Amino acid sequence: MELFDWIFIISAIVFFSSIIAVFILTANDKMDNVRIIGIILFVMLLPIILILINYIMTGRDIKLIIYLIFIIIYLVAEFLLDMVLKIDFRSKPSRHVPYIIVEWAACYSFLIGALTLDVTWGWIVAFFFFAFIIALMYNIVKMKKKK
Repeated sequence: MELFDWIFIISAIVFFSSIIAVFILTANDKMDNVRIIGIILFVMLLPIILILINYIMTGRDIKLIIYLIFIIIYLVAEFLLDMVLKIDFRSKPSRHVPYIIVEWAACYSFLIGALTLDVTWGWIVAFFFFAFIIALMYNIVKMKKKK
């Protein structure tokens, strides 16, 4: 694996760890800390853009480039909706569903991209992906109990 492949793998682990933290913090009403995670996710744009540029310049598989584009779209949307525009898009399904589709496209892109680059590290990223799903279920159950 090359340097940019390692950066992709590390970014995937940081991404899933951050989202897991957001779900757990949100479920436990620690919204001040969620903003810090949002900043971490925004900063992740830098390595992802660098990887994209490298993969384009070195002629990597088009699938990896498409995965990176999905990830960038999600990170930009997340930043714009939560940090810049501060829209409460999660309360209306008509706005939340497209966001969820973009979020899951980014998740699958990180997962499949990692598995494409290296099977062993891909399975490590898959562990974080499954932890992400468990944290999501925890968040949903905890939020339903509050209502």
